[in-house]
Amino acid sequence: MTVIKNNEAKAIKQVSKKKILFFKLTAIAMPFLLLVLLEGLLRLSGYGHNLSLFVADKNCQDCLVMNKYVSERYFTNNANATVGNFEPFKAKKQKGTIRLFVLGESTTIGYPYMHNGAFHRWLKYRLLQMYPDAEFEIINLSLTAVNSYTVLDMAKELDKYEPDAVLIYSGHNEYYGALGVGSTSRLGSKQWMIQSLISLKKLRVIQLAFNTVSALGNIVRKNEINVNQSLMERMTADQHIGYESVKFKTGVTQFARNIDAACGLLSAKKVPVFISNLVSNEKDLPPFVSNRDPDNSAAITYQKGMAAYQQKDSLKAKQLFIKAKDQDLLRFRAPEQMDSVISAVAKKYSGVYLVDTKKAFESRSPFGILDKSTLLEHVHPNLLGYSLMSEAFFQSLIAHRIITAKPVNGISVEQLQQQMPITKVDSLFGNYSVVFLKRGWPFNDLKIADPAPSTPEGLIAMRMLKNGLPWNDAMDQLMNYYQQKNDKQAMLKVAEAVMLEYPYDPTFYLFAGQLGAETNDSFKAINYLHRAFILKPSITLAQKLFALEIKNNRPERAIAYIDYAMKDNPSNSMLTDVRKKLINIISIKNALRKDTANILLKERLTKNYTSLENRSN
Repeated sequence: MTVIKNNEAKAIKQVSKKKILFFKLTAIAMPFLLLVLLEGLLRLSGYGHNLSLFVADKNCQDCLVMNKYVSERYFTNNANATVGNFEPFKAKKQKGTIRLFVLGESTTIGYPYMHNGAFHRWLKYRLLQMYPDAEFEIINLSLTAVNSYTVLDMAKELDKYEPDAVLIYSGHNEYYGALGVGSTSRLGSKQWMIQSLISLKKLRVIQLAFNTVSALGNIVRKNEINVNQSLMERMTADQHIGYESVKFKTGVTQFARNIDAACGLLSAKKVPVFISNLVSNEKDLPPFVSNRDPDNSAAITYQKGMAAYQQKDSLKAKQLFIKAKDQDLLRFRAPEQMDSVISAVAKKYSGVYLVDTKKAFESRSPFGILDKSTLLEHVHPNLLGYSLMSEAFFQSLIAHRIITAKPVNGISVEQLQQQMPITKVDSLFGNYSVVFLKRGWPFNDLKIADPAPSTPEGLIAMRMLKNGLPWNDAMDQLMNYYQQKNDKQAMLKVAEAVMLEYPYDPTFYLFAGQLGAETNDSFKAINYLHRAFILKPSITLAQKLFALEIKNNRPERAIAYIDYAMKDNPSNSMLTDVRKKLINIISIKNALRKDTANILLKERLTKNYTSLENRSN
């Protein structure tokens, strides 16, 4: 009897232990289950945003595009979150395509010109002209007011999209960009914690927590976000970060760790990285804020630099200007230590290459001192500067054999500067934007008069700036104006500009190609019409291209369009006859290469061409 009671007691005790363990596990799991339930409810109710890097592009079949909400990963208050470019690329990479991703900040996105002012668009246009049979996807993922945390976070995801290279220009926003050490948009000081929170923000529960904290903070601070202030002002918390101070060193360390991690990660995955050093205005921008200590005063150092410059001691002047920039307490210009970090990672990792943009700028600046020759204000290049930036990346891509094909049409950087389709509206919009920027904080230059546009282009640009006229509508208005003037060259430039904006829309290639033909630019006509044909082939377009290729004495290329036409009409006697004549012409041309003085061959060639031209007309 005693044995039975003891066994019963043991059994009860074991059951009790299991119950206790069950309740403990349930208690531990319950908060997680509630969070999962809340996450599901929030998603079902439509709360928050999908913060994926890419989403399906509604305007391009089978394409991805940068998610307009992705910047919310990095900003503690969504009122400050910025929006980048929407440049589509094929979800499934096409054979032979060169795909480049671009990471960075406002300079990288092309401020203040945006769109085709950005260096990557200069690069894209140049490649389109040099390699008419190649396909290039250059996808700019840059955002305004972010820094190396964004570069690292995006770099983690890029290898699965099969990039041929990643291009990076970053470093000026390390203190005041989102998550910077002197920014109003901070998430603490521990980098591992910041990176974890960036990842967790993809959850709607975490978005709810951030939005709640932000709303409560606005109530306590009586609406701290002042939309009347510029984003520069709203993002700046600490305006006095001393040279070599703890916060200064933290910013450099933060940049070094993030850039090293991004480059190391991409290098390990065999993705080439092209990372540029940084440019900023050395001579034509006095320091924003100076230390009162004469030995560490940015203003005094700058004055010494100006004195040395006036005495034509350019070497000493440059050294003093750079020192003054580094002593500036308001850190909108990256200190020289950032360039040291960039050089170090390029030496450290295989497949990481330094792009010497600074050297390109110095070569076009008086005495090698960076000034308004290439820069608009503190860090943003002018159009000359952006062209030089594109040249630096282009030469590096060629040198390291990312692009190996032999160019059909060579274009120097000087020719690029003349041909680049940046419209007068784009240029004036950039100029006007800088005027308003300099009139505000921290420049406070009230001597600059407000722009007073008097031309149609200037009026359109001002409507973009003050009334929010979308760029697409601005280009429509500009095209209508040039059509009324019958200015075909100006119309072609607008068509090319829109063509770069919508790389998978055949309509704009077709329009640009037709204008190329009307302006007697046979190369552009064939190039753009061919690209339209690749995107949306048609008999009509094939006929146009056939005629242009024959006119330009390129039967080898013309035959492809006859073959296309014969797919649906294999027994068409006229097409068959044309194809035979093409084969005959190619054969005669090959024979003439060996016997250039053969008159009979030349006569036969002329006769065949005349026959083909009559048929194509």
